[in-house]
Amino acid sequence: MRVKTEEKRQAIVDAAFQVFCEVGFERASMSEIAARAGGSKATLYSYFESKDLMFADVMMAAAEEAKVATELLKTSLPIRETLLRFGKHYLAATLKPQILAVRRLANHEGGRSHVGALFYERGPKVGWQMVTDFLQQALDGGQLRSCNADVATAHLRGLYEAELLELCLLGVPADTSSRNIAKVVQRAVDVFLAAYGPTDKGDAAA
Repeated sequence: MRVKTEEKRQAIVDAAFQVFCEVGFERASMSEIAARAGGSKATLYSYFESKDLMFADVMMAAAEEAKVATELLKTSLPIRETLLRFGKHYLAATLKPQILAVRRLANHEGGRSHVGALFYERGPKVGWQMVTDFLQQALDGGQLRSCNADVATAHLRGLYEAELLELCLLGVPADTSSRNIAKVVQRAVDVFLAAYGPTDKGDAAA
């Protein structure tokens, strides 16, 4: 019996990502993925129980960098500075070509099969729940006015992505330099705190 290795698993993930991007989930064959990874279908199934789970894991692996940004929420810095740091790392990762490819794939498959939802449950949902937990702590600590933390998270995500994401997804030329991303994030956080930041001590304690 062959021993599983992380190197082989990564080779499968890389090959699967290429095939999914080229032909989509439905048309992707395990035989083609195995051929590109330099193995057999039996090897693939020893690492992944199904093509569905492979798709979700491949998408999550490709998007891992965007999730790493949530570690920046574990800080005692003021909320504005924390949201700025988190936003710059999140948006920079999200706008990278590989991550954009993941988003396009997830959107495409979401209207055709359940694998888009599977990816969401195992990936973005987990990361954004960490943001919700952070905002709830800020709310409990009086750094935000009384609000629904889940709704506030959705608004924050929308503000971070509002200026650049759609353009990049559609292939429209856009300034994704670190300098411009910093400006975009600053505007997003300004709007977010204008809506959710406490206006006075009464709001903060509410």
